[in-house]
Amino acid sequence: MSPFLERAATAPQLAVVDLLKGWKSLAVIAPHPDDETLGCGALLHGALEMGIPCRVICMTDGSASHPNSRSHDRDSLAALRQRELRAALACLTPPGAAPIELIAPPWPDCGMPQRGEPAFEAGTAWLSGQVPQNAFVLCSWGKDPHVDHDRSATIAAAAACGRPDIALWHYPVWGRFGPAPAEDTRMHLLVADDAARAAKRRALACHASQMSGLIPDDPGGFVMHRDHQAHFLDHPEIVIAPA
Repeated sequence: MSPFLERAATAPQLAVVDLLKGWKSLAVIAPHPDDETLGCGALLHGALEMGIPCRVICMTDGSASHPNSRSHDRDSLAALRQRELRAALACLTPPGAAPIELIAPPWPDCGMPQRGEPAFEAGTAWLSGQVPQNAFVLCSWGKDPHVDHDRSATIAAAAACGRPDIALWHYPVWGRFGPAPAEDTRMHLLVADDAARAAKRRALACHASQMSGLIPDDPGGFVMHRDHQAHFLDHPEIVIAPA
């Protein structure tokens, strides 16, 4: 078990109804297609069961996961991952619930602007415009060891500065398997019911390009290890409150 997960094991549990109490909508900011399911799949399902409108804002197209594939160039891989994302969101939607609204990615994989670049302010304004009023917002954790997770968190923080009507929390993905967070990091383990966990399992399977050997002609392409897949399905989702 990683030092991060050792710390998380003692974090208090939190029900979805308590996390979202008083908020009119839920917005999940995902660096890539699949992060929404890995980090917040059960939460999205639970929010929809409560009748809370949900929006997923996907920041990049995921087109860099298999850079040497001949069968899937960047354009075709991006299109595939969008189809997988839409299928996953359908799996996370309970019967009779309103569908999850999807905002398509504006940036290529690993192509998000960073603070100080001219495009950063425009990206911040764009993201702020995609977040509904009075929304509880969950974004990837800035300590996740991936450039798109870090930059998503940075842009989200900048957008939140001008939005007193929203709350911005974070969810860890790759950071779960790394060092312990700072001592003042406030984590919570989300409580999910059987229906939410089953929906998350179905949704994760939709991301076949990342979870299986669907693209076999790039041996160096990304495929999530089975142990990590099992972890995200079996371990509670983690949310990190503002400092």
